[in-house]
Amino acid sequence: MGISDLQVEYMDPLFDWMEAELGVRPVLYTSIFAGKQPQELVNAMERFLKKTDNWELTAIDAVTAAANSITIAFAVFRGRLDVEEAIKLVRLEEDLQVEKWGLVEGGHDVDMADLRVHISSAVAFLGLVKY
Repeated sequence: MGISDLQVEYMDPLFDWMEAELGVRPVLYTSIFAGKQPQELVNAMERFLKKTDNWELTAIDAVTAAANSITIAFAVFRGRLDVEEAIKLVRLEEDLQVEKWGLVEGGHDVDMADLRVHISSAVAFLGLVKY
């Protein structure tokens, strides 16, 4: 199974959920030349972000930066994804490469730990500020 097949398999349910939440479905680009998302989605995300407070926005920003995806950050914030699910989605391509070519010690393992720390700490922070 190739990366584009895995992306569709894992991201489609998340995109279905986002469409139900926001009324518009993100576009999955499988090329390195990604296009733009629909303006309706941009507007919906802007409305969502404007409703957050500074603390929540800080946590969302941290997850977005770590995941390179506001989609994943939105899903984590709304409780659709937990830390492990988010990490799995973020690492989909790299984990496929590790399966094929092997783990580079001091590289892939450090990246995995770093990602786990960044997303987990943001989620813990979010948990503290939401309650």
